[in-house]
Amino acid sequence: MKIRGTGTSDPGRRRPSNEDSFLADQEHGLFVVADGMGGHAAGEVASKLAVETVERNLRQTSSATEEDTSASIQRAISEANQAIVEQTQVRPDLQGMGTTLVMALVENSTAWIGHVGDSRAYRIRGDSIQLLTQDHSWVSEQMRLGHLNAEEASHHPWRHVITRALGSREEVEAEVWAEPLRSGDIILLCSDGLNSMAEEQQILGAVCAAQGDLGEACRRLIGVANAAGGEDNITVVLLAAGGDGPSPETP
Repeated sequence: MKIRGTGTSDPGRRRPSNEDSFLADQEHGLFVVADGMGGHAAGEVASKLAVETVERNLRQTSSATEEDTSASIQRAISEANQAIVEQTQVRPDLQGMGTTLVMALVENSTAWIGHVGDSRAYRIRGDSIQLLTQDHSWVSEQMRLGHLNAEEASHHPWRHVITRALGSREEVEAEVWAEPLRSGDIILLCSDGLNSMAEEQQILGAVCAAQGDLGEACRRLIGVANAAGGEDNITVVLLAAGGDGPSPETP
């Protein structure tokens, strides 16, 4: 299945620097978003290291079975976690850094999703949008337990507390699964700088209004988040399955 993809990142309106990193490798069908944490330059170091490690591992992998693909993604994310942990051990100034990560590896008509933290993956199919990931965050866990509703979670003072991230422990548990793709499907990967500022219907509207131009869709999504306040760094990566839409351009 033919894949088109692109991405962009913006610091937003409140942050002095951008600690997000991303990859949109259309040729290899590999797409990644990482949202760094740690302040100063540390978050940027963690997110960049995560993306580079995953890219290096998965570009070198040739999977014969679904089990191979899942194991390769798990291993790549585990090695990214280890690389961040090791960096904090040799550089005391980077202590406490970490990053979320969400990725898609497209093989044939399947998008393999890997996920740690609260960066997200959505699938847009026709005029509908579906959240594919579950945030690894304190409020999301409380919602799943029935202790908080969506309105309470959106304003909770602990809404930015994540429970799983690369670099926070020696071992990390990533969620990895396969999503079947149909021609016309769009997968959106984003840092929480987008979804914390925009409702799902706003995200869907921005993508649909671009009429298949992925670069334009990225610009519209950044614009929506910034118009709502742009309180965090905003990173979006889009990949489209099949079709012959406009060639992607990274803004």
